[in-house]
Amino acid sequence: MANIRKLSSGKYQARVHKDGKLVSLGTFKTKKEAEIAAAKAEERKYYNQTLTDRNMPFEYVVEQWLKWKRQSTKDSTFRQLEVIIRNHVMPPFGHMKIAKVNRSHVKDWLAKFNELDENGKQKYSIGSRRKYLSVIKSILFYAVQELEVLEKNPADRLKIEVQDNVALKKEDEKVKYFSLDEMNRLLDFLRTYKHQRFHEYRLYYMLILFLYKTGLRISEALALRWDDIEENLIDIKKQTSRDDNNNVILTTLKNDTSYRKISIDEEVIRELKKFKAKQNELILGNPRFRKNSDGIIFQNYNGHYLTPSVIRETIQKYHKASGVEYRGLHAFRHTHAVLMLESGVSLLYVSKRLGHKNTKTTSETYSHITEKIEKDELAKFASYTLR
Repeated sequence: MANIRKLSSGKYQARVHKDGKLVSLGTFKTKKEAEIAAAKAEERKYYNQTLTDRNMPFEYVVEQWLKWKRQSTKDSTFRQLEVIIRNHVMPPFGHMKIAKVNRSHVKDWLAKFNELDENGKQKYSIGSRRKYLSVIKSILFYAVQELEVLEKNPADRLKIEVQDNVALKKEDEKVKYFSLDEMNRLLDFLRTYKHQRFHEYRLYYMLILFLYKTGLRISEALALRWDDIEENLIDIKKQTSRDDNNNVILTTLKNDTSYRKISIDEEVIRELKKFKAKQNELILGNPRFRKNSDGIIFQNYNGHYLTPSVIRETIQKYHKASGVEYRGLHAFRHTHAVLMLESGVSLLYVSKRLGHKNTKTTSETYSHITEKIEKDELAKFASYTLR
């Protein structure tokens, strides 16, 4: 039988027998609340379920959750989870007992990510905030379903609140890409730009042309080796990432559909051949130009892998000099998709080429384009059937 007693503080403590000892279920404001908790505990004992441990530290739950996630999560994703836990989850919740975390705590925590910086812009993107909420939901779900220390998930059905500022919302969710004219201006500038050390090694011209013409993610392009290209086909099977010491490592791709082979056009083939010839010429003829041991395509003159941070810093200067606004590295992937869709290429082909899970992902990402295409197609049908 459960044991209910009133404490000197005026609160009530509920205890049940476990392994011959009285185990506390915690303290409650009223006797009725204590009796309800005790009754639930007795029911769980009857069905051989785990008793709710109201004193279990949140930190312990996170440790167990990470072990659980480790079994089914690839290295690069797991490292991202660890960073989120370390920087955003443990500071506000790490000192708490898991049973004390309630819905108000989670909502207050989410509200902090909605703050604006000194320029009036949100410090965290909608994508980041959704990712943080997903992590806390998963941790609390694990506490409910696996550890059975919570009756319900206090973060259940919570969503990211988007500010009423419609312009801000549209800007945050906007797909950034370049027009055909902007791409040509940027490429024309890079085609004639002379780099400081090796004037004829047009690394960034080749990289940007390649990203724009293939739609690869930057991490996929930087991992490519020369032997991943056969005639006009590229075999995409790995990507670059960073380990805990900030060293470049090769990892698996984002999902199963990211593993793909795509074709490249004659212009890219021609430019790659010229780029490879120049790279080999420098490797053989200049002792200061070293060969990458993995035989990657986009190596720097030291023979090292390029990193997205260095690329971003470098090409922003080129954008400024060419008069084309910098919109991020992912803009080249978006540009590839948008121009293909505008030219009449099928949504299914674009989806497979980008390595999306399905056409829904592609359609939703480029909805402003697909909606225009649908209207144009409907107009064609209406014109054809006009009597």
